[in-house]
Amino acid sequence: MKATREEQQALLTLAEIDREAGKLNYALSALPIYSELEAAEAALSSHAKRARETADRRPHIETTINDCGARVEQLSATINRKQGQLESGENMDSRQLIVLQGEIDGLKESRERIELEELEAMERLDALESEIESDALELSRLASVRDDLSGRRDRDVASLQSQIDEVRSRRDALARRIPSDILDAYEESRSVGGSGVVVMREDGSVDGGMDLSMIEIERVKALPADQVYVTEDTGAVVIRG
Repeated sequence: MKATREEQQALLTLAEIDREAGKLNYALSALPIYSELEAAEAALSSHAKRARETADRRPHIETTINDCGARVEQLSATINRKQGQLESGENMDSRQLIVLQGEIDGLKESRERIELEELEAMERLDALESEIESDALELSRLASVRDDLSGRRDRDVASLQSQIDEVRSRRDALARRIPSDILDAYEESRSVGGSGVVVMREDGSVDGGMDLSMIEIERVKALPADQVYVTEDTGAVVIRG
């Protein structure tokens, strides 16, 4: 394939640009901020789940408090009514009065037990409210961390993407200066994992860890200065150094 020395040099420069683009694309795909942001989002999601589970305990406690309050009110009304009967003693003998007093004492014990249950439920609700408040503060903090990392990611991605776009622009401009057949051979070699383009030195050695056979070395040496060689195995373009 024919290519002036200028076109050959352009192809080598193109390969350097492609290596630069490869490094930038890898950097874009492997930004440390990705794992940091993923961890922050996982922490936020996990704490949000725990916060919901905590808040879901409130209705049951509130129901307990309301039920206890209603039962205490009902018992108090019954106690007051029976206490009035006891104090009046109307149509009741001493045995009946003793029985009535026993009923009142039993009702008062039940009321005290329910009042204690209500008090314990109120204490649990107070503790739960404090926990819910703490959860809200922690969720706010975790969301702030997530948002800060998200902003950093966007800035890092934008910076690298700008560099990639600049490199791509330089590549496109340079590619237009290279003969299409040589450019196609270079691209084909790279697409199958080949070197794309290599330089053969006077001693027959090449860069990129590729070895040429003695026949290929002699073929390259025999080429005019304005021609390049394409290897048979990887399709790499060989330029004499």
